[in-house]
Amino acid sequence: MPSAPLPGIRLRPASEGDLPLIEDRIRFWAQRNILLPLDGPALRTMLPDFRVLALADDARCLVAFGALRRYSPHLAEIRSLVVSDGHQRRGHARRLVTHLLEEARQEGLRRVFVLTRTPDLFERLGFSRVARQSLPEKVFVDCSTCSRRESCDEIALVWDLA
Repeated sequence: MPSAPLPGIRLRPASEGDLPLIEDRIRFWAQRNILLPLDGPALRTMLPDFRVLALADDARCLVAFGALRRYSPHLAEIRSLVVSDGHQRRGHARRLVTHLLEEARQEGLRRVFVLTRTPDLFERLGFSRVARQSLPEKVFVDCSTCSRRESCDEIALVWDLA
C-alpha cells in the first residue's frame, strides 16, 4: 500500500519549527472534543513520532500531520491525525495513514490501532473494529488517566500487519 505522491505536497518528519502549529491545531480540535489534548512537554517528547504533509514551496504550511506512537516492538497507534481546513477530501489523510502503516511494517510491528470518533475513514482504509479492552497497552497506559475514561465514545480499530 504505497503512499502516492500528491503534486506540490511533500511528506517529511515533523521538525521543531512545526511544533507551535501542531500544538495549536491539536488544541483547536481538542477544544471541540474531536482529539484528546496533547501539548507542552508531552507533545515535544512525541515530536519524532509525527509525520507532516507540507506544501513543497512553503514547508511551514502544514497540510496534514499525524503520529505513530509505539507501545511495544509489536504494537503502535496512529494518533493526532489532522488535515487542515481547505485540504480535506483530497487524499491527504489516506496518504499519511498509508505512510505510517508502511513505517510500522518496516519496523516489524504486527498491529497498528486507532481510537477515533470518525471510524469511517479508517474502515475505508481497511481497519477493523475491535473492543477497546482488546488493546490493554492503550487502556492501561492512556485510558486509565484520561478525563473521558468513564464516558469514552471513541471507537477502536486495528490493522494487522503480520
